[in-house]
Amino acid sequence: MSFGSPSPAALGVVKVGSDFADEFPDGDPVAAEAYATLIRTGLALIHEIERTMLDTFGVSQSVLNSLAIIDGAGEPLTPSQISERSLTSSATMTGTLDMLEYRGWVRRLPNPDDRRSLLIEITPEGRVITDQLLPGIRKIEQAVFAELTSSERKTLLKVLAKVLASAAAVAAAGPIPLEGRRNRPTRLQ
Repeated sequence: MSFGSPSPAALGVVKVGSDFADEFPDGDPVAAEAYATLIRTGLALIHEIERTMLDTFGVSQSVLNSLAIIDGAGEPLTPSQISERSLTSSATMTGTLDMLEYRGWVRRLPNPDDRRSLLIEITPEGRVITDQLLPGIRKIEQAVFAELTSSERKTLLKVLAKVLASAAAVAAAGPIPLEGRRNRPTRLQ
């Protein structure tokens, strides 16, 4: 993700060519456009969060996400707990915790229940950061959804819930074989 370039959002809704149905007789052009547009939307939202976090705090979204998880727990967490909650590998988590500790936002403590383990505790300086970060994210959310009415936001959530439920069902099943019919268009021959 290059932050000097425009946001993926600037590209707008993904549109397939008018020959899509001819090229992919088993496909659905609207499904293809919606799928690709959802991906573009997700990338645009992540891009904006990352851009603002780097600009404001000088660290990446993954580092600040871990800090927010530690803050939100209300008690010290093990690195494994933070890793699980942030969906981050343990190797990446080590570097993340090193960065947070270097910044003075967390401290590592011995775990009284397991001498082989550490606990990660947020510092007062870390709380100052999350107290700025989290309300700032709410401002981004408001700005992004400013053009939608309350009713439209609720409808969007209902539609996204259906998409996520379908995606979860697809993910729970065996992988869909990547095969099917394609009529190679003359422009690609």
